[in-house]
Amino acid sequence: MAAGVVDQICLHAMSHGPWQEVLAGLQTALEARQLGQLLAPTTLIVHDLLDNALRIMHLRVFRNILEAEVGLPFEGGDAQLEPLYQAELSEHGSQNIAHACQQGGWQVLVRFSAPQSSSTAALLEVDVPFIWERNQCRVERLIDALGFRLDAEAADPGSRITLSRQDDRPVERTVPQLLDDEQQAGSLGQLFDQLGYGLIHFSATGGITAVSPALLERLRLPVSSASIVQLAEAIPLSFRQDVIWGMALVDANNGAFENYRIRLQMPGAGAQSVLFNVSGFRHQDGSIHSLWQVVSQGEGASQLSEGSIISEVRIHNITRNYVPQLVEQKARDAIRMGKTSLTNEERPVAVLFCDIVGFTSYVERNAGSESVIDTLNSILRRVSVSVKRNRGAIDKFMGDCIMALFDNPAAAVLAAIDMQSHAADINSLRFRAGQQTLQLRIGIHWGEVVIGNVGTAERLDWTAIGDVVNTASRIEKGCRPGSILISREVMAEIEASRPGQFAFGEIFGLQVKGKQDDLVVCHVNLAATGALPDSPEFLPGDASPRR
Repeated sequence: MAAGVVDQICLHAMSHGPWQEVLAGLQTALEARQLGQLLAPTTLIVHDLLDNALRIMHLRVFRNILEAEVGLPFEGGDAQLEPLYQAELSEHGSQNIAHACQQGGWQVLVRFSAPQSSSTAALLEVDVPFIWERNQCRVERLIDALGFRLDAEAADPGSRITLSRQDDRPVERTVPQLLDDEQQAGSLGQLFDQLGYGLIHFSATGGITAVSPALLERLRLPVSSASIVQLAEAIPLSFRQDVIWGMALVDANNGAFENYRIRLQMPGAGAQSVLFNVSGFRHQDGSIHSLWQVVSQGEGASQLSEGSIISEVRIHNITRNYVPQLVEQKARDAIRMGKTSLTNEERPVAVLFCDIVGFTSYVERNAGSESVIDTLNSILRRVSVSVKRNRGAIDKFMGDCIMALFDNPAAAVLAAIDMQSHAADINSLRFRAGQQTLQLRIGIHWGEVVIGNVGTAERLDWTAIGDVVNTASRIEKGCRPGSILISREVMAEIEASRPGQFAFGEIFGLQVKGKQDDLVVCHVNLAATGALPDSPEFLPGDASPRR
């Protein structure tokens, strides 16, 4: 190990746990060099480097698996291997291949180095079990723009890749300035060329009066009058109804419209179609000037719909509350890393189940006296606040029960204490008002889970599954009302990282359905725990030691 190395992480797949360790190591290494402001773009570089390295490693191991199963050398190239590999990922994710890598001693090692006296000291080193070639790097321009340098050298049994800071490259600090007319015109011209913009002028009645040659070329049409006729016939009537005679003629918008998506399928193009984003305005002479930008081009229907993006945003604002916050956050992370889908993860989490005791009978008795939906939502809303406050994520609502995930068991217990404290205050008010009290029952377990896509293409859940989830649910059902029941695993993890911060009751065995042996559990002693210190060393969500 090189001098100054302070950490080493072994990767078999880009699952949540190892990647979070890489992020933590990267942040520490950058901040030690006063380069913390470069964390976000450097994260993209490191993610791309590791993601690509793991993919190459997985492909080689997958080839070995095929050769072992078939019994003959796989003579096909990567072009033939790729569809088989993608089918494996679609069916099982990367778990099987990652396990084969672990069993076969294939791994990618990441090491972060402490700052040295030389500013060119390596930020991190990555050992890969194959010969790494320069063309496998897809972020060369970003590396250079940030003042980094990427090097590789042979190392048994593969290559060592090093990301270093260039000696004479200070962090760029620019002073913004206003573009003059000539610079603005030149920049706009380049944008037109690079982004495939085109212009179409319409008359007030919807007929095309002028088209830029670049747009016809984008549609692979000859620059001619006949092509303009073809284009006019390909534009659907709905576009004219929505834009030419609709948005563009509304005085409230001064005739301006933007971000309208329209798909064109030209005669003779087969299944090929082009999705455009269209913006424009009504000229003072009544004509419509529109700017067309290609969004996607290819065979088959894109997942991007046609129509006004403003309408899509309004729909999103309605439906986003029905999308689990964990899914939305993961989707944002995936887009930022250049992904188009959510991938399965294996990682340790604390799973919390919270149930409203006796809510079904409460509904039967109180349906006519108060809004049970309002009561349910009021309780679940406050439970959700406790989860969010302690950096957890709601996995799902199941009637009067909620399931939440936490990276840190201590944070899960803090959230549970907050839930019970608020429930006690509300029940005191309900009792004084002569209403039935509604107590919470909370169970927490800690361990490895699989978080992934469950369902079909028509309806998918991205949720946690596995024995840890089932065990947490059973612990919750064994909890007495108004209490918090945790597993021995949760208590041990907390005591290892935060000894003495919580008070626990006596350990006992809980017999549950589906388990031969009793679960070893204990209650959190709410009275003895009391108000927990709100200090930097006890902030929820801190990384707890991993076993």
